This record gives sequence, C-alpha cells and structure tokens, in this order.
Amino acid sequence: MTGYELWLFLHLSATVVWIGGALLGQVFGVLTQRAQNPVESAGYGRNMAWVARWVFLPSSAVVILTGMGLTEDGDWGWGQPFVLVGLVAGIGIAIIGLGYVTPRLGKAGRRMATDGPSSELAAEMNRLVWIARGLLLVAFVIIFMMVTKLGT
Repeated sequence: MTGYELWLFLHLSATVVWIGGALLGQVFGVLTQRAQNPVESAGYGRNMAWVARWVFLPSSAVVILTGMGLTEDGDWGWGQPFVLVGLVAGIGIAIIGLGYVTPRLGKAGRRMATDGPSSELAAEMNRLVWIARGLLLVAFVIIFMMVTKLGT
C-alpha cells in the first residue's frame, strides 16, 4: 500500500462516516417531525448535537486533513478546481454545521425538554434542519466534483 492509497482510504472512510451520518440524521429528523412528539424532538436535538461533536467533528477534520495529504502526495495542484472548491466548501460546511447549526439545535432540544413545544421553537428547529439539508447538498456537490475531477 502506498502513502497515497492510505490517504485515499482514510479520506473515503471519513467521508462515508461524515456524509452518511448527516444523511441518516436527516432521515431521523423527518421521522421525528412526523411523530409530532415534543419528547422525541427534544431528544433529536440533543442527540444530533452529541453526534456532531463526537462523530461529525472528528470525521470532517479527517476528511479535510487527508484531502490535503492526497493533494500533496498525488499529482494534484492546489489550484485544481475540485481541490480548491472541495477544501473551501468542506471547511465552510464544517464551520457552519458545527459552529452554527449544532449549538442551536442542541439549545433548541434543551429548550423543548424544559419549556415544552412552541411554534417559535418548532420554526427554529425546522429552519436549522433546512440549513443542514443545504449543507448536505453542498457536500454531495463536492463528492461529485471529487469523483469526476471536475475542472481538470
């Protein structure tokens, strides 16, 4: 196994964990919304905040770092569109998801558990879920660019 193959294995594995987990989080979000149960909604918010911190954060860091390793070890330049967009958008997804969506989703879950449901809180959770869906869509665009080496 070459160093490049190791970087690629780690990169793809961490991508599967990060994006697969985010997709599964969306599925659970839809199921939670359909249940219309404040206890489930509170649990969903708390659980997704935990998953983001202990699963998404490490896996996103591995994706970004191993992507850098692939760029350095492979025949790819930092100016290649798929490298540049992947790096910038990947970091952007991580910052928005972990720095904005996750803390607010956790806070909304805690508020739902203590204060009970409200239309304001439901609207906030819905808004956060839609932002997360947008981030997931951007992640799939990045994956498409990586697979096709778009721009080379």
